[in-house]
Amino acid sequence: MLIWALYKQVYQNDQVHQIPEQLFAPGPGKVIPLLIVLAFAMLCNWGLEAAKWLLVMRKLTPIRFVRAFKAVWTGVTLGLFTPNRVGEFGGRILYVPRKFRIRAAIVSLIGSFSQNLITVAAGMYGAACYLLYIEDAKIQVVLAVLLLGAIAVILLLLAYYNLEVVVALFRNNRFLKRVYSYTTVLQEYSQADLSRLLGLALLRYLVYTAQYLILLNMFGAELKVVDGFAAISLIFLAQTVVPSFAIADLLTRLPVAALILSEYGVPVQVSLAATTSIWILNLIIPAILGYIFIIRYNIFKNRQS
Repeated sequence: MLIWALYKQVYQNDQVHQIPEQLFAPGPGKVIPLLIVLAFAMLCNWGLEAAKWLLVMRKLTPIRFVRAFKAVWTGVTLGLFTPNRVGEFGGRILYVPRKFRIRAAIVSLIGSFSQNLITVAAGMYGAACYLLYIEDAKIQVVLAVLLLGAIAVILLLLAYYNLEVVVALFRNNRFLKRVYSYTTVLQEYSQADLSRLLGLALLRYLVYTAQYLILLNMFGAELKVVDGFAAISLIFLAQTVVPSFAIADLLTRLPVAALILSEYGVPVQVSLAATTSIWILNLIIPAILGYIFIIRYNIFKNRQS
């Protein structure tokens, strides 16, 4: 199933076939060092996600970093076939002892919350920049967007740093009360823990953004770093709020990225090539490796603790 899905999305995609020619147009001497940097950034990107997973799992059971890395990539594979990649949780808890799996699924939500919080905060900045410099909107409109964005981020931060309120909701709701005992672990995370998690989420966001900027540059885009960050943050926000299956995520990413980047003067073929490349680099390659881990897990499942 995985092979067929990748074939449909990658091999039959005409844009993918054009990438090598576009990529190596400046010459291998310039491109190969950047490809090495991108590969290293991909490992850093998922390494930071593994570090987030380790941090949230610390309250349940100790997990080694290598095992956490495998869990994250296995989650990427399973997430390909679920809306907004929610299947990633299922892949990760395969590496958690059975008695902790329900709690592990619950605490995983904290990691996702932290990443989405960063995406929303940066995305609102990107939206304000887009309105001000591209749409030439009135300053009152821009300030209104910034105000609404600030309110949204503050509310998210209040929810993020007050997880005991979430636990209370489970305790007081008769439908949710049956899983209340599993949610009490959320109260064990200190504000320092949550701040470290948010810091890792920010670093991961910056790594991913840097990858995108490098790829745009490699394909010939003449984009300032400030403009590039604003455009990419808006793209990430749009991709986050639009539900999609990760295996078909490229169909969502391409038009959104092309539309936004074209307003910043980036040719459509450049934005399509860069977006396709980052999709392959950060999702497809880890998904293939995660599939290998799944096979090994099935073969050696009796050895799992």
